Amino acid sequence: TTLGDETTLQDETTAVEETTVDGETTLVGDTTAVGDTTAVGQTTTAVAATTIPTTKAEILKAYTDILNQAKKMDKPGFSAIEFQALPKEEQKIGGAVKYLLPIANTFMTDEAKARKEPWVSQKGSADMKGLPVKQSTEGCYITNPAAIKTASCVKLANGNYKITIVLNDETDPEPYAKGQAKAPSNTGGMFQPLGRKAIDNELNNNNTVKNVIKSAEYSLKYYDGTSVLEYNPQNGRIVTLDQKTNTLITMDGTIIILGRSQGTAVLEMNFKFYDFKY
Repeated sequence: TTLGDETTLQDETTAVEETTVDGETTLVGDTTAVGDTTAVGQTTTAVAATTIPTTKAEILKAYTDILNQAKKMDKPGFSAIEFQALPKEEQKIGGAVKYLLPIANTFMTDEAKARKEPWVSQKGSADMKGLPVKQSTEGCYITNPAAIKTASCVKLANGNYKITIVLNDETDPEPYAKGQAKAPSNTGGMFQPLGRKAIDNELNNNNTVKNVIKSAEYSLKYYDGTSVLEYNPQNGRIVTLDQKTNTLITMDGTIIILGRSQGTAVLEMNFKFYDFKY
């Protein structure tokens, strides 16, 4: 799997150490695995924190364990920013989308503005629900590695590990809502997607939108949702967490005066967590 010029081979049976660009080292096919069983069916001790996970299942578990440690035990302070973009090259702006994009921009924040006003969570805060999964005490709700398109873990030159997880595509996923026993979608189990409920609320109750769109049918295809976690394997502490989701919005709507028309656009949503204080 190649992402950002990093190459990681998974599920090989022979352990090989490869040095990649930027001084990153990836251990390929380490034969130690979480939950190995003995001849009498007893489970052995789990992999030490300093063993690089290689399979999708191992990487998912490591990611979840690190997030849970931060949210439930360590409760570090951190800063966070959230920003969005509607890339012009991805806009097919005929029809409904053409009229919705200017409206959408009024609800968005660009990266420059977000960095001027980061959200800060104080160390020891009893409420860690600002860290993914948002509004939850859990760091990740995904348990089935089949939800993952690609996963890799590399050792950086500074000794930290960097996990990169890319989820499979998903249409119309809903985010986790406070109080739910589990996330209603895979995307919602790791990210904070913009769901149909939120958009329907705008279509039905926002007077600015209602003045333009008489009726609308649409779909939200989330693709290549990526979470990149850098952490210290010696103590399990987070260094940075970057998340990005891409949403292909397809809309067929009736524009007041112009009649029925169609269009598509891509919404990029970015979440960055940094400056962790333990």
